[in-house]
Amino acid sequence: METIQETDQPTEVLEEENTSVTMPRRLGLSQVIVDRIDGYQEEVKRGRKITDTEFQDLVGLVNKRPDAVQIFLECGRRLAFNPFLLPNILSKLLTVPLAKRRIYRCLIKLFGRRIGGFAGPGLTLECRSHLFMEIDPEGNACSLVSGICLESVRGLVASRVEVRHVSCESRGDAFCRWDVEGV
Repeated sequence: METIQETDQPTEVLEEENTSVTMPRRLGLSQVIVDRIDGYQEEVKRGRKITDTEFQDLVGLVNKRPDAVQIFLECGRRLAFNPFLLPNILSKLLTVPLAKRRIYRCLIKLFGRRIGGFAGPGLTLECRSHLFMEIDPEGNACSLVSGICLESVRGLVASRVEVRHVSCESRGDAFCRWDVEGV
């Protein structure tokens, strides 16, 4: 919700723009969104997680937007653990195990359960019949996992990190797969 709110903030108001007409069209600036953000922040303070139904509603809301993929990606980046840069000597040895641990922990913290697993020695995350597939047949919400993977790894390496969503159940593949490159 905060990502939607920040995305909908106007960078400028044109002289001839009638803000009484254009501003209410920006979902992120509506009072409903402000109230939901306040409610979610209160739930976080109490240590509560959102239900699958609430997550489904959020995904449905974001999917109505033309910028849904970007919203999910940015939201995933924000949900990932704060990155820190490892010293060069340690990064060669620990990058992959630490990145896997960060991603697992973030997904478990977010969903309260395991979502997928890593395939092979590198950073390839695979999920089959996961929550996103059930509630988002378009596959846009998979960008949330891309953002989590990207930000979880970014601080561990000095090089440029890229996350590719190479297969998706929504596109008819057997499972979803994210390859993290640059590690």
